[in-house]
Amino acid sequence: MNILVTGSDGMVGSRLVKYMKDRGHTVSEFGDNKDIRSSADWGTFRGEQFDYIVHLAALAGVRPSFDQPDLYYDVNVNGTARMLEFALADGLCNCPRILYASSSNAYEWHGNPYATTKMMNEIQCLNHKALGMRFHTIWPGRDDMLFKKLQRGDVTYINNQHYRDFVHVDDVLQAIDIIMDKWLDIEEKVLDIGTGHATPVSEVARVMGYEGKYVDENPSGERVHTKANIEPLLALGYTPKWNILDYENSPS
Repeated sequence: MNILVTGSDGMVGSRLVKYMKDRGHTVSEFGDNKDIRSSADWGTFRGEQFDYIVHLAALAGVRPSFDQPDLYYDVNVNGTARMLEFALADGLCNCPRILYASSSNAYEWHGNPYATTKMMNEIQCLNHKALGMRFHTIWPGRDDMLFKKLQRGDVTYINNQHYRDFVHVDDVLQAIDIIMDKWLDIEEKVLDIGTGHATPVSEVARVMGYEGKYVDENPSGERVHTKANIEPLLALGYTPKWNILDYENSPS
């Protein structure tokens, strides 16, 4: 297959590029040297025919989105619009199938600007041959995410109220691979990507040796409890392999 990956320099994208190349696929990379909002940058791929676009590029993170809502809208919504324009450029389909990164935050899309942009992406893609992937909490994750911060000892407090469906990035790659392989069997327009288990954030912190402050509060705009519905993925053959509580035996 010929695959175009946006966000190819990111945490998931860089691993997906290697994963797909290792399986013999041809992968074109839309990385940090290009802007997904730029029609000209999309134009550098004009004329190529792709079997899939995997659209991962976006501004991520709940808390930063409160400070820069306009930028989040511009990158995430306008960037996705440019992607869709490219896929159907000049009335010719440069790509018949699109996978794009949504988020578990879309379940509570009104809670923060980031979540709102992800729900808007889902609406944008409704009338296209596109499938949204509602990623839950991917680990090891970015440097600004909890797992990496716990590893660095860069955490000021842990919220006892929060539960998260922590899914290892290798399980995310497995899910993407299965979705591509089973595309014709999928009726959903959006799929949850996770493990189907909600783990207390406090338990993860304790397993990782955190001995600092624990609080009972629910910051505005943040989801309290997340748990993926992976029944549709299980029916396709997906089997999540990694448990964050056994992180020491997982791939890095």
